[in-house]
Amino acid sequence: MLTHSLARLLSTAALSLLSAALAAGTPANTPISNTASLTYLDALNVQRTQPSNVSVVTVRQVYVVSVDPSAPENAIPAGRQFAAAPGTTTRLPYVVVNGGNGSDTFTLATVQSGTDGFDVTTRLLPDTNCDGVGDGPAIDGVPQVLAADATLCVVIEATVPAGTPSGAAAKVSLTATSQGSPAVTDTENYAQVTAAATGTLSLSKAASPATPVAPGGTLTYTVSGTVQNAPAGAVTGVVTVDGTARTGVLIRDVLPAVTFGAVTAASASSGAPTPLYSTDGGVTWSAAAPASGVNAVGLLVEGTGAFLPVGSTLTLSFTATIPTGLAAGTTIRNSAVSTLDGNGDGDGADPGETSTTPETTSTVAAVTSVAVGPADFPQGGASGSYTLLGASITRAGDTQTLTTPVTAGTDATFRQTLQNTGNAPTSVTLDVTAAPAGWSCTVASISASDTLGTLTSPVTLAAGQTLDFAVRCAVPAGAAGTANAALTVSATPQGGSADTTTDTVAQVVAAGAPVLGNGDLDPTTPPDQTSVTVSTPPGTPASFPLELRNGGVSPESYDLTSSVSTQFFIDTNCDGTPDGAAITTTPSVPAGSTVCLVAQVTVPAGAAAGTSPATFTATSTADPTRVSSVTDAVQVNAVASGTITPDGAQSTVAGGRVTYAHTLTNTSNGAVTYTVAPYTSAQGFTYTYATDPNGPFSATLTGTLAAGASTPVYVRVDVPAGVTGTPSEAATLTVTLSAQDAPQPTATAQVTDTTSVQTVQANLVKSVLRCPDVACAAPAAIPGDLVSPNDILRYTLLAQNTGTSVLSGVTILDAVPANTTFLSVAAAPGVLFSVDGGATWTATAPTSLPTGEFLAGLDSDANGRIDDADTLAPGGSFQVTFTVQVN
Repeated sequence: MLTHSLARLLSTAALSLLSAALAAGTPANTPISNTASLTYLDALNVQRTQPSNVSVVTVRQVYVVSVDPSAPENAIPAGRQFAAAPGTTTRLPYVVVNGGNGSDTFTLATVQSGTDGFDVTTRLLPDTNCDGVGDGPAIDGVPQVLAADATLCVVIEATVPAGTPSGAAAKVSLTATSQGSPAVTDTENYAQVTAAATGTLSLSKAASPATPVAPGGTLTYTVSGTVQNAPAGAVTGVVTVDGTARTGVLIRDVLPAVTFGAVTAASASSGAPTPLYSTDGGVTWSAAAPASGVNAVGLLVEGTGAFLPVGSTLTLSFTATIPTGLAAGTTIRNSAVSTLDGNGDGDGADPGETSTTPETTSTVAAVTSVAVGPADFPQGGASGSYTLLGASITRAGDTQTLTTPVTAGTDATFRQTLQNTGNAPTSVTLDVTAAPAGWSCTVASISASDTLGTLTSPVTLAAGQTLDFAVRCAVPAGAAGTANAALTVSATPQGGSADTTTDTVAQVVAAGAPVLGNGDLDPTTPPDQTSVTVSTPPGTPASFPLELRNGGVSPESYDLTSSVSTQFFIDTNCDGTPDGAAITTTPSVPAGSTVCLVAQVTVPAGAAAGTSPATFTATSTADPTRVSSVTDAVQVNAVASGTITPDGAQSTVAGGRVTYAHTLTNTSNGAVTYTVAPYTSAQGFTYTYATDPNGPFSATLTGTLAAGASTPVYVRVDVPAGVTGTPSEAATLTVTLSAQDAPQPTATAQVTDTTSVQTVQANLVKSVLRCPDVACAAPAAIPGDLVSPNDILRYTLLAQNTGTSVLSGVTILDAVPANTTFLSVAAAPGVLFSVDGGATWTATAPTSLPTGEFLAGLDSDANGRIDDADTLAPGGSFQVTFTVQVN
């Protein structure tokens, strides 16, 4: 809390800081930097600007230090007199001010009077937020660095030795000495500390029950306090309640990982007790209990003076609930903190005025339970559907149904999810019951990609852990016609109750017709009769992996035919690669089994780009009515290529333009779309394109060309007016040709244009000297480039045409540097000045600069103004000087 004394201290420090800043002038080490610019027109009538070199001088340092508040040893004001009980500590706040114009290092020392009643034990602490309370480790003997005009808040912690007689006084001063100039020091800054008595609160806390508590169970916390040693009183503004600062004794308890219930007791043997509630961890408080979200509780006891005599008691009791799902064995720790005024100074910041209880500990008891349900819904409430091994399964509540008919003699498979809903690891036994007679049902492991494996029951799960597993039933061959077969899946935790869920097989059907379709390299999944397209370049066969499933009840072979020129092969390991010689008839395929095939469609060399259908057919050799076909497509890919010629080379001046003519030819096997990409110039040149020499030109160019067609391409290069020297750039320009036929490949063609720039150059040189006076009759060099406040500086500007072209309308623009004041400007005859941005010109040097800057130009035609007719020949120059004073 900021007291009135500390507020006056900070106000005094601010006044001292302002006074020092005004006295010191420009800050030490401040660079005074100045750059002018030269503007002119080149031979192309393009305006150019050239900056001068940068002129920099640096300001020297001045040393000043003050310590506030000041107080002589024998006249210490009441605001600098403090009290502390023996064995306790009080704080003496100070502000150290660097009144110099640069960063300085200060030695701070604590000095004790030789004429007082006793010596206190001291520590010097930083006070980061200037609230009169020390922050961080002690800084006794540690030099302190302060920037110019900066302040440092510090606190002397003064401890009254145990046994010091009540009323005895000690005097302490803080001194500060500049290390940059040791003669600069401040020493008369005394404060007085008087020995006084103090009271404390013995604080304890209990939690019940002492035995482990299950999630959802209730804990009762009781915080008790007893006043000892001396009467205790209220702390001013100890807490803000509902936006209003309140004064009293405070007990506060930030809750651990529990859910607040209610305050069951809030009492004090003296004063007025009020329970408090917080939903932000004790940052803000209210006297009314919020409906939810309470995470800190407190007890405020209000009274006046030392209203709590020795032996007074305070009590706060409240309940809290263990959150559901908290892990078994978790330890919940909690403690409470109290604040009172034990020495009558109105604050609770002195030693012994804050107490913390030892931690209470409560342990979370174990709860055993599991849930099993449809895939992704272990606790029921399921919805939606999913596909497993090619079959569709719908979910509803705690049931899932395999809606895809199951062929007799195959398997019915479900994905299940098991969850440990307890708060401790548990072992779970899985089982499947109630299957129809003849069905064999087991549990299996299942991967994210639906791969089944071995699962050994029971399984062990950590608290909250889930496990996906499969229920797989072998459906006998004679089960055709079975409908809505319900299976019961159970999960039983060790020492707990079982949970069940239901799987239903909607329909079992007999084996069906043969099916020829596209393969997915997995013979266990049904052939896919969705059309697929295979792309290939001309001259390369298009390869189609196929699967043929015998849906009948007996083995049979199949003749293979196609609507296009095709060779068929057996794919023994179903990897999409032909095995052995070409075939026209399959080997015998067992009932219910699948054979993998590869159909290779012949694509002639030179085939046109495009897409055409290909139908593959399998016909039973035993029964020609048992036939299946699948229609796919062959896409012959397009090829892209082209040329652009010839390379070019031209030259121009800065601001000039050249145009190159090229021919772009499409050498592809079909129509293309062409795009000329933007070119980024390393020299700052601008490149634009057109198909007509008269334009329009743009940064990119696009169009279409038939196979074998050509188009002119014109490249225009613009050289910026600001280019200096003689740069040359060889630009490699790229044209992208994109085939319009699938798969729309691209190709690039390149051409190189080389552009060179002639010379246009000017220079502006700036220098600075120090003058002995305003007249500046004898300016001199500046040793070390160091200046002092009030020094007079003269800048000289020399404009030169260092190129080979005549320059027109040459002007110098300069401004008064920061931290200086304009005095004068001068030049030789023929030079004109402007202070309004060139609107008006005069041969009379200005005595003030309304905008802080001026223009100077060479009036070569003596017409009284600076314009395009004023020239500066190659090798020509003119000079301007102007004078400023350092602030």
